Amino acid sequence: MDMLSEISTPSAENRAIEMLVLDAAEAGTIRDLATAAEAEYHAVDNPRFLSEVALIAHELPRSVRRLLVKARVSDRVHASVLRGLLIDHRALEPTPQRWNDADTPGSRNCAFQIMICAALLGDAIGWAAQQAGRLVSDVVPTPGQEHGLVSSSSCAELSWHTEDAFSPSRADYVGLYCLRNPIRTPTTISYLDSGAMEPALLAVLREPRFLTVPDPSHVRQAGQGTRAADEPVAVLSGAPAAPVLRVDRDFTRAPHGDIEASRALAALVAHLDANVYPLALEPGDMCFLDNRTVVHGRERFTPRYDGTDRWLKRVGVVVDLRRTRPERGGETTRVIGATA
Repeated sequence: MDMLSEISTPSAENRAIEMLVLDAAEAGTIRDLATAAEAEYHAVDNPRFLSEVALIAHELPRSVRRLLVKARVSDRVHASVLRGLLIDHRALEPTPQRWNDADTPGSRNCAFQIMICAALLGDAIGWAAQQAGRLVSDVVPTPGQEHGLVSSSSCAELSWHTEDAFSPSRADYVGLYCLRNPIRTPTTISYLDSGAMEPALLAVLREPRFLTVPDPSHVRQAGQGTRAADEPVAVLSGAPAAPVLRVDRDFTRAPHGDIEASRALAALVAHLDANVYPLALEPGDMCFLDNRTVVHGRERFTPRYDGTDRWLKRVGVVVDLRRTRPERGGETTRVIGATA
């Protein structure tokens, strides 16, 4: 069964989410590929698995390959969603309360599933200063961080952002695999409609006049944190009809005294605020967000801390791994900020 449908909002034709509803055979093929990979390689950061995962991805169902190959070359798709993936809920452990407890035997098959699918888009990367450099990280609500400005928050809204906007090595795609989401807390998405903003403001946004610092998740997990770019950068680039964003609502600012840049950034923030729309992922949904075309965040929710909370597996994917080489410690590592 090959059901490929585009979900759009009637009031905003620029919103583009494409969804593939998998049938049992397609979902079974993906699970079986992951099961075989787990048995052979044991861990998703196994160097041999990383060198061969793109070959394994060639065995994915044709419908999955069609969806993600289209996403790789399109400049208008906001997110591509696979729905109906198979999770062994009997083996899946309770939702952990900390990321470092989340690489569990019951969830490992899901980590292999998202890595294999992500290989159709590019190469997975991790961050030395974030979740110990894991290539597949975990998004879970954490006690004490309910009102933070990071993905482990819950009671506070996670503001929209380009993932790792501070770094030239940021991902081109962000993959999210939903294991649990009991109250269907939405991921939020926003985009730039260039035709709805003043050309003069857009011109300022294309100039290197803005600073972005790493969010606390990069600082908290390592003593010295992640180094941000010292020089101001543009928050907008790309063709006018296919704008590329590099902005974080909480962590991007104009330099002190640059009134023109501050005004342009405020206009962009207001514009993106107005364009936010929800995407509620369900267990068995795998979503790949285009980290260039859109920004994303999450609505607030009240955590239960009873083992049933929202749990996502997450992976960052770069189309050109060589682009990240200056910030990787060696040719074989996929971890940004790792030392040789």
